[in-house]
Amino acid sequence: MQGEHTPRIVAGFDGRWQHTRLLDRAAQEAERRHLPLTLITDLRRRTGAGHQPRDQHTDDAPGVVAAWRGLTDAVEALRLRYPLPSISGYCLDDADIQPGAFPISAARLLVIGSSGRYNAPACEPGSVSAALLRAARCPVLVVPEDQPRRPLGAHPFVLAAVGSHPSDAEVVKAAAQEARRRGFDLQVLHVEPSHGNSGWGVHEAVRSVPDVQFSVVRTTGDPADALAELGQDAELLVVGSRPGELYRPVRESISRGVLLAPPCPVLAIPRELPVIIDPHTAAEAGAVHRQDS
Repeated sequence: MQGEHTPRIVAGFDGRWQHTRLLDRAAQEAERRHLPLTLITDLRRRTGAGHQPRDQHTDDAPGVVAAWRGLTDAVEALRLRYPLPSISGYCLDDADIQPGAFPISAARLLVIGSSGRYNAPACEPGSVSAALLRAARCPVLVVPEDQPRRPLGAHPFVLAAVGSHPSDAEVVKAAAQEARRRGFDLQVLHVEPSHGNSGWGVHEAVRSVPDVQFSVVRTTGDPADALAELGQDAELLVVGSRPGELYRPVRESISRGVLLAPPCPVLAIPRELPVIIDPHTAAEAGAVHRQDS
């Protein structure tokens, strides 16, 4: 049975047709993790990001009905395309989206778009994504609405951008886990200090997750150019984030701009969370590895 304590993938949905890519990506992540999917939409906020004068009504009933209709249509469309354990939807307001409150409390992964209504940044106050980000205590996947198509025959890979802090080893482990889930290689962009040792081993972190082919690109300078170049061809970019501040990543010079205009889907990992190896993923990865050998 599905209940409030059942782990799940949670996705923020603002009712726009442009969020089709986001919904598909959320369903695919739920499939990879063998988890149910829950969509959350808001009750047509009248203030904050995306506020328009025409949104001011004395009676909110039409907006509530529209929100429910869009949410129901999205849930039914996903049920037809994805054989998930469960796909559900909730129409909430700010008071409902709080740390420890269901359904965000059950999220193993939060999926949001890179922009909200009227092209406002998704993390700006007033959007459903901002409310979910404040409440989330899990990794967050930011999905761009427009992602350049890779050239035909290009080899997809997962890219991890990390620095010299020892806790970034958890970010690399999470990136290796994602690479294994997808059957892709892993590339690690390691920003090393100009003096002394980085304090932790990239190779050891990756090798803790079996069956992952990887390479390391090291730089001691500004990584922005390397990240922009590699990110355009990556299937997924994995970065770290401060506890409780998933919309403000660790190294703002590297990650802040990436989340605001992501070249590919970006996964932000809270640095205090341990990486849990999914037994389903391990079994599937082993099967793929044996076929390739």
